[in-house]
Amino acid sequence: MSQTSVSQISMRQGCRRLAAGPHRALPVLAALLAGLAGWIATPARAEADFAERADALVAPYIEAGLFSGVILVAKDGQPVFRRAYGLADREWDIANTPQTHFRIGSLTKAFTAAALLKLSEAGRLGLDDSIRRWVPSVPEAWAGVSLRHLLQHRSGIINFTALPNYYDQIARVDHTPAQIVALVANDPLLFPPGERFEYSNTNYVLLGMVIEAASGQSYEAYLREAILAPLGLKETGYDDLTMILPRRAAGYRRGRAQWRNAVPMAASSAYAAGALYSTVDDLLAWDEALAGPRLLSEASRAAMFTDNGTGYGLGWFVSRAFGKPGDRTSGHRVVGHAGSIPGFLSINDIYPDDRLTVIVLSNTETAPAQKIARDLAALHLGHYEAPEAIVLEDVILDRYPGTYRLGPRAFLTVTREGRGLSARMDGPGLREPAFPFVPESDRTFVSPVADMRLTFETEPDGTPTGVILHRDRRDRTGPRVTEAEARASLAEPPRPHREIAIDRSALAALAGRYALAPGFEIAVTVEDGRIFAQGTRQPRNELFPESERAFFLRAVDARITFTADEAGRVTGLILHQNGLDTDAPRLPDDGAPASRLGPRAGSPPDPKGSN
Repeated sequence: MSQTSVSQISMRQGCRRLAAGPHRALPVLAALLAGLAGWIATPARAEADFAERADALVAPYIEAGLFSGVILVAKDGQPVFRRAYGLADREWDIANTPQTHFRIGSLTKAFTAAALLKLSEAGRLGLDDSIRRWVPSVPEAWAGVSLRHLLQHRSGIINFTALPNYYDQIARVDHTPAQIVALVANDPLLFPPGERFEYSNTNYVLLGMVIEAASGQSYEAYLREAILAPLGLKETGYDDLTMILPRRAAGYRRGRAQWRNAVPMAASSAYAAGALYSTVDDLLAWDEALAGPRLLSEASRAAMFTDNGTGYGLGWFVSRAFGKPGDRTSGHRVVGHAGSIPGFLSINDIYPDDRLTVIVLSNTETAPAQKIARDLAALHLGHYEAPEAIVLEDVILDRYPGTYRLGPRAFLTVTREGRGLSARMDGPGLREPAFPFVPESDRTFVSPVADMRLTFETEPDGTPTGVILHRDRRDRTGPRVTEAEARASLAEPPRPHREIAIDRSALAALAGRYALAPGFEIAVTVEDGRIFAQGTRQPRNELFPESERAFFLRAVDARITFTADEAGRVTGLILHQNGLDTDAPRLPDDGAPASRLGPRAGSPPDPKGSN
């Protein structure tokens, strides 16, 4: 029987006993008040229970050294879990607190979108205006791009932060918005404006320029006067590394098995796409302001949070969570955004129908912020299912440590860690921490901090001969090798590339879309006898032939090999990068049959060595 039912029965019985006689009144009244107090305290106990369970959910990430930052979960606008972890400054050993300021990266986009909507409500611009009306210096080819296209990431303009030298060179120094746009101004549009969704930070840099042109103020000044000050968001602002900002968190990354300072990044290099800082409390106040009419009209808020068929509104992703598999209309409605900037990761998720908000701000690049946020929401909404812990004997756990080859030059190093294991991937260009794994059987181990699973292949006597790593909905299988073999392979210099002359007329057969991972494709295009490859949300890179079906990139250390069936039909490609070989099957071209490579370019139906 529920606590509420017990209390209500006590109240009814107490009333009857009070009428029976005055000598019974005091003890019965005491019992009544005790029962009523228990009934009223139930929500508080539920909140305390949630906070305890939430802290336990986060604990493995802290123990693994993957998370440092602040987390806030709020129900009906009130925090039910608000806790800081780890260090804001590792050099001075200063702890994070709920008042710590973090760079929030692309959470900035929601503020930029709101600023555009404020100007639209004031009649100072129209969302369907051409970008050239407000920024005449952009290429004429962009004339068909509207402000709405930019807000919805449907412009076709290349993402400047995906340029190969962005983080190493461009981001380190201050740029004007016009200089940022000039980085991609000479590249053709990826598609006609409005045709499809392609996330691009360049879109929101352009919107910042529009805000300045329409308001007559700097982006920073307009944001402060029109949004931050009226809402009382005193702990949110445009970042400036030359400014003294109390309680500013430093950003960190992992490298060579130790913590390092993140790559320096000038705020102006992110501008209206990602230059703000904030705290969890200010972001909660921001979310609450968008839930009502304090800042924007009902029509503007509806437009901001409406999915236009791409999963994105105006400055917010729009989706559902915890629904039935295959049923996109089931589950809980969620609007949110992630932010990623050197040294910092952030998540701001709102479940509007449940009046639930989850905010995660981290000053480490290793933080699985999105998984933490989604698991905390699942915990609060009653959808979380923690893996059952089992205990294995030492003789079993001690079997598995060793080195396993997952690609031509990629290795998984497994070590014993308490009552479980830890595993780290090594390969050219791979910089990952060791992830913890706990047993779910005598041969399978699951990571409590990431969506990964290890399954060991063994001989009848239990001796491991190989491993299957399940990650990103893909299985990579590899044999056990010696540590010396792994060291020798990793020490080999990269294979030199040599461009050769080929029959360029055959390149057209390679054009198409290839599914590298869920939500990530490689689009291959051919123009004027040149072939290009472009990953989702990445810039286009030219491919240079090493053979008729093998190509290399100069911008990054990667190669692509196209595969075909016995009839010469193009069936997919293999991406060779970071020591791994990753298959990407070809996607249908609107029902058209697969193109043919020709017999010389064909490959066996099951190419060996690809993972």
